[in-house]
Amino acid sequence: MAIWPRPSRENLERHERFVRERSNGRVLLLELGVGEMTPGIITLPFWSMAAKLPDAHLLSVNITGDSAPLQLGSKEEAIQADLSTLLSVTRTGDGA
Repeated sequence: MAIWPRPSRENLERHERFVRERSNGRVLLLELGVGEMTPGIITLPFWSMAAKLPDAHLLSVNITGDSAPLQLGSKEEAIQADLSTLLSVTRTGDGA
């Protein structure tokens, strides 16, 4: 079992300031290749921010597909793809 370090007070304050400063602006939250083992670290905080911030949008790219809560509605978009393949296509411009 992995033991994750606790966030430092400084990092928590930076995160809170970031959210506060952007609470009235457009925010794009990107979840790139986030697995099912990290819900409390990345996924749940992103869902919460997308739900709370009025002009936030969540874009997730994951090989397993969409798992965002229904209440995000049009604020959430999911791309089911292998991230390494998607990035490779993006770099070369070879779209299918």
